[in-house]
Amino acid sequence: MKKIFGLLITLILITTLIQAQNEIDALRYSYHIPSGTARSNAMGGAFGALGADASVLSINPAGMGVYQNSDFTFSPGFVLTNTKAKYLGTTRTDYDFNINMSNIAYIGTAYTNTTGGHVSVNLGFAYNRLMDYNQNIAIEGINTENSLTDWFAHRAAGINSKYIFDQDHFYSGLAWETYLIDPHPDYNNQYISTFDNYGQTQRELINKNGYIGEYAFSIATNYLHQLYIGATLGFQSVRFAQTNIYEEFDKNDNINGFDSFTFKENFETKGSGFCFKLGILFRPVKWVRVGGAIHTPTFYKLNDTYYNSLNSEFSIPILEIDHDTGDSVYYSRFKYDSSIGKQSYELNSPFKAIGNIAFIINKQALVSIDYEYVNYAQARLRSDNYSYFNENENINNYFKAGHNIRVGAEYRFGPISLRAGGAYYDSPYKLTKRDSHTLIYSGGIGIRGTNMYFDVSYSYIANKEYYYMYQGYGVISPETIIKQNQNRIVTTLGFIF
Repeated sequence: MKKIFGLLITLILITTLIQAQNEIDALRYSYHIPSGTARSNAMGGAFGALGADASVLSINPAGMGVYQNSDFTFSPGFVLTNTKAKYLGTTRTDYDFNINMSNIAYIGTAYTNTTGGHVSVNLGFAYNRLMDYNQNIAIEGINTENSLTDWFAHRAAGINSKYIFDQDHFYSGLAWETYLIDPHPDYNNQYISTFDNYGQTQRELINKNGYIGEYAFSIATNYLHQLYIGATLGFQSVRFAQTNIYEEFDKNDNINGFDSFTFKENFETKGSGFCFKLGILFRPVKWVRVGGAIHTPTFYKLNDTYYNSLNSEFSIPILEIDHDTGDSVYYSRFKYDSSIGKQSYELNSPFKAIGNIAFIINKQALVSIDYEYVNYAQARLRSDNYSYFNENENINNYFKAGHNIRVGAEYRFGPISLRAGGAYYDSPYKLTKRDSHTLIYSGGIGIRGTNMYFDVSYSYIANKEYYYMYQGYGVISPETIIKQNQNRIVTTLGFIF
């Protein structure tokens, strides 16, 4: 760990455009697991062919034409998310709890002809939550293979040491200034980790929060109570924030002179987008409904803000030369912060197609099935000042089409309804090893009166993902397997008039 700062202060600032956006960001805002009303949640979200529920404005807007009365509904949600992360034989758990508005809607019905032909026109507005990002993850293990410092060192390859901080002040520059990487002893402009051994404990705490919510403005028509056509103009609001606190510390004194370092990444995205949805629903006989819908890509405008910081501590003080006085000073603790990075860009999410079918038995029981096709490889990042060519190539190479299935059933006992459902959301990844499908199991109960109704649902949402603390530049961390289960309760209070 021998590195002494020179007295020369360069006046030449060489900067590179740092892009925080990549294929993972494109997938994050394209992969949706909608919430909505309690009735829809209880039936696994399989409501495209049933209609007369505020969730259909974001699934198949033709279903809004089934309404025969005006309706106002609101649905608060309660979500408990548990995570279990296994890394290098060590398992750590964490959780997050949040309260949100799953749905709020107003549907207005205007009858045009009660005897035949064109029966009614329905206008509606709904807010439906499309995705919830709230999650806390804790990872810990002892790594005897490599370190984040190796990743910093390889990332800095080819950069003159005078300009590392200027050219890469979000990552390798911070490691250089905090003495975590050193010049390679044999090659110019190449770098190595300051570690002379491994066996350090690695720990990462990840905090995610945010959502995608859709404001749906819809119109639907009813022909002969047999054919329904609807359209939605959707405006989606995006907020996502993530903080990663990454630590390495040598509690067993395996590494000469090193105590610990903490690398903190802060990232936030805010933005909005719009899309158009067109749906049709047909009732060939009284007990069968079939339908379909297409969703255009959502055209997002997003703004990212990000900054990083790095602290290091050594058990052997390091010699540093004071820039102002030229005196030799020994320090054992170092801290550097990056500047605040900002980037505005566009994202086009994939096109989506949905098919629906439902069977209604004696006006007492029903079964509903939705099939959804979405090709995640069609997502595209765009900007006026950066091509995103490599990032979009990665989207093509890493992602595939998803085939999602939702199934739900309901049985009525007078004013009381019992519901159950399930859903399978296909993995978006091409690689089999990264099979990250999501399973949902749900159920609920509803009570319906003449002018009011109350529903409650419970959903258990489970998935698995493979995570790497760092990868690229020829360095990859051991794999972390993260299992998540989300417990979601939604209650709906509705008024009919």
